[in-house]
Amino acid sequence: MDAKPYLVAATVLAGIRHGLKNKIDPGPETKGNGYEGGEDAAIPVDWRMAIEAAKGSAFLKEALGEDMHRTFTAIKAAEYAQVMRTVSEVDYDLYLYTV
Repeated sequence: MDAKPYLVAATVLAGIRHGLKNKIDPGPETKGNGYEGGEDAAIPVDWRMAIEAAKGSAFLKEALGEDMHRTFTAIKAAEYAQVMRTVSEVDYDLYLYTV
């Protein structure tokens, strides 16, 4: 996991508080691979989907504050864009030298 520990702690604690305050039922325990939940899975399956979910999250905006939420999601979107523009060594090895 590549995350700032204080942001992880802040959002986990805010999530616990939100759940207790609103008496939210967390649902059944997830067993096995949580990503194999199909179309209704609550877990984003890739980095882009996670960023979009974070951008649209009223909970995250409240937990981090509007300024931090905007800054955090903008930074993550910029990091994602940079990674998507990068050609990895694996791609070079697999495709460039075999074509």
